[in-house]
Amino acid sequence: MKQSYRVMIGCAVVLCHWALGQTPLIAQLVFPPQDPAKPTFPHVQLGGQVRYRAELDGRFFDAAAKPLFINMLRSQLSIRAALSEDITTFIQIQDSRNFGEAQDGAWRGTLDGRADNLDFRQAWLEWRNFLTPGLTMKLGRQMFATNNERLIGALDWHNVGRSYDGATLVYTTPEKVQARAFGFVLGNDELLMTSADRQNPQGLMGFDISLPWQQALNVFMYHDRAERKLRPFTFLGMGDSTSFQRFTAGLYLKNVIDGWEYEFEGAYQFGTKQDVPSVGQNSTIAAYLLTGYFGKRFANGSQSGSLGIGMDFYTGDNTATGNVSEGFNHLTTTIHKFYGYMDFFPFTILPNTGLRRAPAITNYGLLDPYLRLTYTPDAKTDLYLAGHYFLAQQNVPLPQSRTGTALGIEIDATLNYKITPFLAAQFGASLFAPGEVMRETNATRGLGRDLGYWGYVMLTATF
Repeated sequence: MKQSYRVMIGCAVVLCHWALGQTPLIAQLVFPPQDPAKPTFPHVQLGGQVRYRAELDGRFFDAAAKPLFINMLRSQLSIRAALSEDITTFIQIQDSRNFGEAQDGAWRGTLDGRADNLDFRQAWLEWRNFLTPGLTMKLGRQMFATNNERLIGALDWHNVGRSYDGATLVYTTPEKVQARAFGFVLGNDELLMTSADRQNPQGLMGFDISLPWQQALNVFMYHDRAERKLRPFTFLGMGDSTSFQRFTAGLYLKNVIDGWEYEFEGAYQFGTKQDVPSVGQNSTIAAYLLTGYFGKRFANGSQSGSLGIGMDFYTGDNTATGNVSEGFNHLTTTIHKFYGYMDFFPFTILPNTGLRRAPAITNYGLLDPYLRLTYTPDAKTDLYLAGHYFLAQQNVPLPQSRTGTALGIEIDATLNYKITPFLAAQFGASLFAPGEVMRETNATRGLGRDLGYWGYVMLTATF
């Protein structure tokens, strides 16, 4: 009872100080009171986030089509408890929804308490110096990412994001060499942002080694698999399903020397894949990805920025080699970070409303030369501008027995502004000028030939 009163009094004091302007908008609650010289356990911290994003979606390539207006809200509440100097637990509850969204058959919108949008985003136990000094174990549901999140990421841009159920082991030597192993079970019928269809039950595991010779130097090997799960009507030849054993080996490198920055990532995928209903017909996986970026950072007083060029390349599936699968798979990528903010690549994303069709260009690989400019005029403002010229890696069949590779040009611009240390606003706008392949194939998916556009406004309050 005394502990409850202590928490209630602490909350009241924080709210009063906020109202009087004596403390920041969001305060950290810590109880029981801590003496830095003599820490006591458990030591509990509360945190959270409220994020609202409004999107204007005109990715139909049809200037006459009415755009989609989407309002998304994500709310998070977290509790971190240090049980000892080495043992910590963390729980994060998250509610994600569109404004007024309805559940099938209920039609009660946000009043439907049965909505499955409320869940644990994270719930894990971390044990440092586990069994031996320098070894850390994290067990449970967790956000997880490798390197720059191109292959394995938390996808936090999405309104729901991605969580991984499993465990990680990280061993760090006194020389700062870090070895990490992980194993996760990806949920049954998990609807990922990077697919408009349900996924088979999957497992994801791997290990990597980070060396301290560069800002980032990481050698990795990942393994993901899916067992066959027949979808409805597959036995009639009307569905499709696959099972596979896939390995992804590669290298990630990033560094800055005298203001010159560079980044490289290369990965090769191998393994076997079996398609259903062609039971017993295995294909060999042989695909790869190469990316590179080179740029110059500049600074002048409180102003800073960077200007650089890059190239991304990954292979697509060659239909002429039926027993070899060359299409590179981005695993659980954080898609919004790399191939344009309109999220057409590497997979086409359907919005939460499900009203926008996917262009027919999703498995031909990609060649993406791009320019990128960042500029920070002051401590509160960040600007970002990028231009991409997308080409398919494989020739795409076109009408009249022609082929092509030109997918289009995308321009992205964003502005970040810190209103307070705990409240930020972000504005973004993107245009996509379709190339020959997009213009000629869009008609098969009910899309047009005009400019595509997309924009958003986002407010994020974090405490």
